[in-house]
Amino acid sequence: MKLVVAILPSVIVLAAHGQTPAPGTIESKAIVARMHEAALAYADCLQDFTCTRFLTRSAGSLLDGPHWRRLDTQEAVIAYVDHTEHADIVKVNGETVDLAKHIKRGPYFTPGGEFGGMLQKIFDRKAQAEFQWDHDEASSGLRTCVFRYNVPQATSTEIIQADADRVRLGHHGMVWADCLTGAVIRFRIETDIGESARSGRRVPVGFRIEVRYAPVTIGTQEFLLPQSAVETSLFDKTWTKLEIRFEQYRKFDANSVIKLGEDKD
Repeated sequence: MKLVVAILPSVIVLAAHGQTPAPGTIESKAIVARMHEAALAYADCLQDFTCTRFLTRSAGSLLDGPHWRRLDTQEAVIAYVDHTEHADIVKVNGETVDLAKHIKRGPYFTPGGEFGGMLQKIFDRKAQAEFQWDHDEASSGLRTCVFRYNVPQATSTEIIQADADRVRLGHHGMVWADCLTGAVIRFRIETDIGESARSGRRVPVGFRIEVRYAPVTIGTQEFLLPQSAVETSLFDKTWTKLEIRFEQYRKFDANSVIKLGEDKD
């Protein structure tokens, strides 16, 4: 599963995006350096907080097309404490009791990593990601620089646990960042397709994820936090799609009870 990028004449690209000319090599490297610095410091800058995650899970046999069947809807309280994410599911398909029996079981993808974990897969120095300028965008006075990136399997830190297998996957995608600060406001990851052993045969595994961030005020401080995510994954012949919204950000209450059954980041 490869991302196909059409290469168009520069005049057409500039007209399509209404953008300024591409920066030179030195400026591009400086922007990427700011992105690295901001991404690697992202989790350390977050204070403890809670929010509500609204999740719709669907499954299908094809990635593209209308033939998705809904598995369930879930509402969870996310507690981000000591740089670790904990999820406490409080509602499934509108029900608040006997939650486990309402959750559809199977080889389905589970969410996680939106609070910086997946961002590290791109910017971890060990991953040795290669970045290439794509275009810039302007909205509400903010200039956003957009880069394509690629991480080969050999240096990738993305490892999927599929049954008993640990499958290392190369990946590529796009990163949108504030040109001045390097703060990432959106990213898209698409892994290569790997293989996992299942019942004596090899089955394909891989995923795509796109996360969008926006400023959120918690207490008296402003943070860049996830607003939405779309995540799709392949295991054998089944695609899973997760459509996620994050709302109701607030300061963490030290008296809250945290359930540690679903740690993700």
